[in-house]
Amino acid sequence: MSAISTLVRAGLKSNFGLSLLRYRIFKEKKDIWLIPVFALAALALAPAFYGLVLLLKNLYLALRPIGQERLLLTLGVLAGQLFVLLFGLYYVISAFYFSRDLEMLIPLPLKPFEVMFSKFAVILVNEYLTVLAVVVPVLAVFGAMSAAGPAYWVNAVLVYLFLPVIPLAAVSALVVAMMRLVNLSRKKDILIIVGSIVLIAAVLFVQFAAGRAGNRELSAGSVAGYLASPDSLLSRVGSGFPPSIWAAKALAGGFSPSGLWNLALFIGVSLALFAGMLVLSERLFYRGLIGIGEVSGRRRILSAAQLSGRVSSGRHPVRAIFTREWRLMNRTPIFLLNGTLTVILVPVLIVLLTSTGSDRGGDAAALLRFMTSTHAFYAILAAAAFMTVCGSLNGTSSSTFSREGKHFWISQVIPVAPRDQAAAKFLHSYLVALLGIAAATIVCIFVFHLGTGVLAAAIVLALAAAVPLVAAGMIIDLARPLLDWTNPQKAIKQNLNVLLALAADAGILTALYFFVKFLLRAGLSQRASLAVLLAVLVGLGAGAWRFLAGFADRRYRNIET
Repeated sequence: MSAISTLVRAGLKSNFGLSLLRYRIFKEKKDIWLIPVFALAALALAPAFYGLVLLLKNLYLALRPIGQERLLLTLGVLAGQLFVLLFGLYYVISAFYFSRDLEMLIPLPLKPFEVMFSKFAVILVNEYLTVLAVVVPVLAVFGAMSAAGPAYWVNAVLVYLFLPVIPLAAVSALVVAMMRLVNLSRKKDILIIVGSIVLIAAVLFVQFAAGRAGNRELSAGSVAGYLASPDSLLSRVGSGFPPSIWAAKALAGGFSPSGLWNLALFIGVSLALFAGMLVLSERLFYRGLIGIGEVSGRRRILSAAQLSGRVSSGRHPVRAIFTREWRLMNRTPIFLLNGTLTVILVPVLIVLLTSTGSDRGGDAAALLRFMTSTHAFYAILAAAAFMTVCGSLNGTSSSTFSREGKHFWISQVIPVAPRDQAAAKFLHSYLVALLGIAAATIVCIFVFHLGTGVLAAAIVLALAAAVPLVAAGMIIDLARPLLDWTNPQKAIKQNLNVLLALAADAGILTALYFFVKFLLRAGLSQRASLAVLLAVLVGLGAGAWRFLAGFADRRYRNIET
């Protein structure tokens, strides 16, 4: 165990880089400006956190009269595990197969399962942070509202510690098996992307099919008997992923026989899947790893005209840099999966969470349809916020410079103005945001059945809001790009700039929310309020772009590589 503990400690230090950050802030005084930035980020997230707690509190109060408040626990646990199941795939592939420290670990006298154990532990710690904002508020609100005793809080800690293990172990086993097959072919990058998409599609299909199978329509005469049990809705919603039912029952049951049994079942299955993953890795890990970094090529004799075309394509600089950015994203599986596909998975996750209930799309979807039928103004704002979040909830813009890594010096020496390079990178990031907005629009059409007028207004607002959010992410990454990373995953998911950008996005959206409330209280009509909001978004976008272009001209040449 000493070798494993040493590997885990080294992996955690490399993953978070807290020692380096502390040295740069307090010794070199280079990043001391991050202290007020962190304070502002916390202030920006506070209103969003308060709104989430208030929403959960109201949901608990709505469920308590019918005795179904335990449903809140299932929703929280299920959402957290789905996040790990879907987004953990990218992290596992990167940490297991694209980490640069593997070049040092493989020659050491370490067994494959020891390397896998240490990397799994690092991923697990990161997933605790991923589900922190999703699960902890649910556990805290339920415990406070129900006046839960010590047994609940003890079980809550245990459930939270083991919550990511089942989905993460399952994903790890699938990835190890997939990479063993991928390594049999020369087209490794393409197969990694295709295989990952197939795995995601399979997970979504199984989850959706299981959820629909467990959500049969209830007859009017059976509703009373169905709601007589406090675990009825809990079991119905969690039928697509049974571990969420075990966790919810363990929390609600406390130290009772039922609570302890479900807790033991939840922990036991978690440990069994983890052990199975280690056994599988002992046999397949190194076989799937060897040769993963090889690049296959073919000889080709170029004519003088073709060689001249390769040297100078004659493209506009912005178009040329955009093409390079596009290829960099698409040719790196981790960048493509973690950046581009994320904007699609968020709407898909919403569909999964709202697919419980009737065949018409679930109780949540039906409730939103009812609200939007009489309050078009709020429907426009809600749909626009949903589209904006789906388009901006990714690390594409806030890692656009960091993704170049140690090769950023090429961007500094090529004869292209920094503002032109920033323009090309902005267009690429905005294109990814458009993909998220399009996916969210599809959800609004087929799940929430929003009207044409509501959709059109929401899309215009979302397109305008995406401009300042994308520019803000790029400005943050340009201020302190993370160029020294050990694996591609660190450039996005472990990049502090991504977290700061998310906080900035939350702060901007929160400020816009209070601005609209101010307009309504000032007596402005709803239509006029939407027009003013659009004008403010356009102004913010223009100002953010102007600042980004000027900042690129000043900052580009001074970045140390």
